[in-house]
Amino acid sequence: MIIWRRIWIVALIVGIVALYVGYQYYHLRKTQGALTAYRSDITIQVGLRADSNGISTSSADNATISENLADALTSGPILTSKEFDSRVSQQIGADMSQISQKYGPGVDLGDWQNASAIGGSLSANHTHNLVTISSTWNTAAGAWAIANAVGEVSSSHLCQYLGYGYIITQKSACTTTTSSVQPAVAAQVISSADDPGTVPGSSVNKLTLLYILLFVALIVGLALTFLADYLDDRIYTKEEAANLLQLPIVGEVPHTPGLGPVSKKVAKA
Repeated sequence: MIIWRRIWIVALIVGIVALYVGYQYYHLRKTQGALTAYRSDITIQVGLRADSNGISTSSADNATISENLADALTSGPILTSKEFDSRVSQQIGADMSQISQKYGPGVDLGDWQNASAIGGSLSANHTHNLVTISSTWNTAAGAWAIANAVGEVSSSHLCQYLGYGYIITQKSACTTTTSSVQPAVAAQVISSADDPGTVPGSSVNKLTLLYILLFVALIVGLALTFLADYLDDRIYTKEEAANLLQLPIVGEVPHTPGLGPVSKKVAKA
């Protein structure tokens, strides 16, 4: 009864908040990648290139070094470095014909020329010396193009960023020459970039906050309704009068019905 008596308070507060939530939701829906993004994964194997100088390491050492290299690639700054991401962007430009064959000409790749955006889209994990690199992007074609380019750059140039010496001396080597004392790093694509799947977008948490805001508005509206009723000292019902005065109800004056409906009933009778 209290709520229905002042339902306008709840409706006003929830209505104002609902307008704000609707406005924000509209912009989230219009922003590409805000609510729904796309992810493509590629798996590469990191190891040591075969040595032509007769310098060899044991299998146990090879396994340990390869796993350390994979861990350095996964947790280190290589995937987010400007040099690596710029090369990935250049590789995407070189792969345009391949991308057009897969997704059609003029496909939307997003901001693929932005090296910082590419770095922010990459994440990686590894099992032993197998590294899975994930690209999360606002378009499906862009996610696949980035993951595919990462595999190509890793296969051709990863030794420039991650050499055997990276673990020991912070120096890299891509080729094994007669003067080399350390074998070079090799990377091989084990699983090509897969077709992108949908994942929650970057602003999906904001959508949850908007729902929570609506719920809070409802709670605030109900709280204000009960507060207004508590501060209102007017008597609305006979039960309230009896409780307030502690006296029995002797009689009650009914509401006078409207003249219009009464005259119609009399006419029908």
